Amino acid sequence: MSQARFIAFSDGSALVNPGGPGGTGFVVLDRARPAYRFGGTRWVEDGPNAVTNNRMELRAVLEALEGLPGGEQVEVISDSRYVVDALSRWIHGWRKKGWRTASGEPVLNRDLIEALDARASALSVRYTWVRGHDGHAVNEVVDQLAQAAARGVAGPGEAEVVAALRAEAFLAGGPAAPRSSRA
Repeated sequence: MSQARFIAFSDGSALVNPGGPGGTGFVVLDRARPAYRFGGTRWVEDGPNAVTNNRMELRAVLEALEGLPGGEQVEVISDSRYVVDALSRWIHGWRKKGWRTASGEPVLNRDLIEALDARASALSVRYTWVRGHDGHAVNEVVDQLAQAAARGVAGPGEAEVVAALRAEAFLAGGPAAPRSSRA
């Protein structure tokens, strides 16, 4: 995959794992415009499933991919090895085994993994792991967005998102900021 048009950073958080509440955080950069959007969601319940950190991680990716135009290249950057491995490696074997793990157990979070697989099939998605809490400015911002959403408080705003994107050289500095939207 050449350089992706979209870069999507995502993170999830469950204050009690399992049980919640939980939160998601994401920042999506459109390199072609340039433009970005960011946001997060608080989850107190997750249907019949317990709110867990892994479910919040997966939901954050779903939120980040929402609304992206079909056929575009997207690089999803996450500090969750579970997300990266599940969506880029393990999913192939799970499908072949009828959604069973190597030990024969049903795949956890299958509903979200299948939803992400369906969404990714309309895009060209590459998943990249980044070490969490290691000074990557945008990863730190999505972590803060997820934590704030889980707590039900305001998270980082546009100034913090722009500063993080600039710190990691995803945006050029200067007075003219790209168009943004907060999800």
